[in-house]
Amino acid sequence: MTEEERLAKNTRIREQGKLTREKRKGQVCRVYRVKIDISHLNEAQRVHLKMLFVEAKWLYNDALTFTQKNDINDYDTTTHTVQGLDKDKQPITHELEYLGSQMKQSVIQGIKHSLKSLASLKKHNHTVGSLRYKSDYVSINLQQHRVTYRFYDEKHIGLQGFKERIRIKGANQFWNIPNLELANAKLLNLPDGYYLAVTTYQNSGGET
Repeated sequence: MTEEERLAKNTRIREQGKLTREKRKGQVCRVYRVKIDISHLNEAQRVHLKMLFVEAKWLYNDALTFTQKNDINDYDTTTHTVQGLDKDKQPITHELEYLGSQMKQSVIQGIKHSLKSLASLKKHNHTVGSLRYKSDYVSINLQQHRVTYRFYDEKHIGLQGFKERIRIKGANQFWNIPNLELANAKLLNLPDGYYLAVTTYQNSGGET
């Protein structure tokens, strides 16, 4: 992609964002949580889900180290390897095998938002610390329905990187609501299992 094409793409994204934000002003936002049915996952899928959060933690901590001497905007979100420490605090290289491209971007975007919030607080004379390394990563933002995640039906979803459908419970909360628009979702790793928290929008009063 040339520099001109990149700038044109960024302009289109900004304009689309403006249109979406304007549209959201007249809509009601609700978040519904569905649970992944782990009893229907095979061993490869179980490992994949687990490693998404492990690799997100590795990526987050590597990017945080990067920010000590560099601008986070210069971090390479296409990287397939990150640096970390093993249990003996010795340097180690981790391979990113499971985390998809948009999931990587969402991890880095989270750091950018946090740094921006800290800078804003500091600007208004609040005492702020610095971002801390994570020992666990429990929430991965899935930016786009039909790209990083999708609903096939009331009982099955797809996730970026998974070849097979994943069975879920709880989508009956919203499945038959008319004119409901699915936005981003968050993949959650909670003590009692894996969940998908889906952000939805509906025109006020449910109109089209």
